[in-house]
Amino acid sequence: MGKRLVRKRAAEHDLADQVEHIAAEHPAAARRYLLAVERAFERLREMPEVGVCRQFRNPSLEGLRMWPVPGFSNFLIFYRVSLRSVQIVRIVHGGQDVPRVLGSRRTWKRKNTWSSGEG
Repeated sequence: MGKRLVRKRAAEHDLADQVEHIAAEHPAAARRYLLAVERAFERLREMPEVGVCRQFRNPSLEGLRMWPVPGFSNFLIFYRVSLRSVQIVRIVHGGQDVPRVLGSRRTWKRKNTWSSGEG
C-alpha cells in the first residue's frame, strides 16, 4: 500500500492550464498527457523516492523532489514526501524559470505563462 496523495491547489491549476493549452491544438495529446500525469502520480504514491532531490537557494523549497511526466519529459512534477503522504506541489514546464515559479508567493495565477517562460 502506498502513501496518501495530496494535490496542492497550485498543482491542480497548473495541470488544468497545461491540459487546456495542449488541447487547443491537439486534443488527443491532451488526453494522453492527462493520463500520463495520473499514472505518474500513482507511481509517486507507490514509490515516492523515485524522483530526484532538487536543491534551491530558497529555503522554503527545501525537500522538494522532481519527477518528469513519462512521455512528456518537458513537464516536471515537484513534490514533497512525508511519513504518510506525497504532496504534489507544482507541475512546471521545463522551459519556465523553475526556481522563480516554485518560489513565487502566489499559489496560482490564471494565465498560461508556462509555455512562454514569461510571468
